[in-house]
Amino acid sequence: MTDNEDIGYTEYLKNGSGIKRYRTTKLVRAWQFGRSQKALKELEAEMGNLDYPGLYILFEGDRKVYVGEAKAICRRLETHTKTPEDKIKNWSTVICLNDGRPATQSDFNDEVVRKALELYLINLFKTNRYTVVSQGEPQNLNPMQKQLVNSLKNELLFFFMKATLVDKDVESREEREVFSDEVQAILKKRGITINHWKEKDAIIDGKPTFVRQGSKKDKGYQITIRGRKPGSFIDCLKSRKGNLLVRRDGVLLIPLTKIRDVIKDDSALEQDTVDIYITFKDEKASLTYKTNMIDVTEYKLSTG
Repeated sequence: MTDNEDIGYTEYLKNGSGIKRYRTTKLVRAWQFGRSQKALKELEAEMGNLDYPGLYILFEGDRKVYVGEAKAICRRLETHTKTPEDKIKNWSTVICLNDGRPATQSDFNDEVVRKALELYLINLFKTNRYTVVSQGEPQNLNPMQKQLVNSLKNELLFFFMKATLVDKDVESREEREVFSDEVQAILKKRGITINHWKEKDAIIDGKPTFVRQGSKKDKGYQITIRGRKPGSFIDCLKSRKGNLLVRRDGVLLIPLTKIRDVIKDDSALEQDTVDIYITFKDEKASLTYKTNMIDVTEYKLSTG
């Protein structure tokens, strides 16, 4: 996480309409309130009935969220209040964020910037184990947009950590765990058939596929191969049938026959477990077993 020692934070008590306000000493301003027409109308009046662009997070219960962006936050929230989408129809609380300025002056008036920040918040809440029911999309940023987005990401992270809604940042691209819905979208975009999908075991293009994210160790991301029964990870590795799908740096879909070439010692597969390691460096991905290493960069389906 970037150093935030130069950012201050103030949190105000709720007012009579249930609106709680926050601000940082830099750009971010935030309002939190329940699903209430009264609170929404008060916020709209506070904004001078002008369009204020920004981001918003709808909360349903404690761990389900919808992250969105809008050129006019109040008008968008009016829609979510009266005719909410089924996937978040029972939302009860919202947090709105912008820089406290109307559209003609706001840094959030740039749709590309808003959408880039929307995707960041989606990944931030996923990283912190929320169920996120909205989807974002990557944006192509020019140098000025990139500088602004990076600064605002840092400030938004600071805000959500101070508000005790998250406790860790999104990992770097290479380290970031790619979540199930993203993996399936990447596979489908590549024309790969998902015959069956479970969190750790899938059938992809008719082949058994073992889905792992790995545990971070000094040597890289450790993936433990285990199982002696027919159809188990070790059994499929012995017969060179199937794939390992690694949910990091986009997706790595590595044929088991390639892994078998690295584990040259046949006796290793008679053990209960076998550990391999995936490492990422300089846009490349490598797979290591003991002192044997191969480049598996060619098996990247997406670099995210």
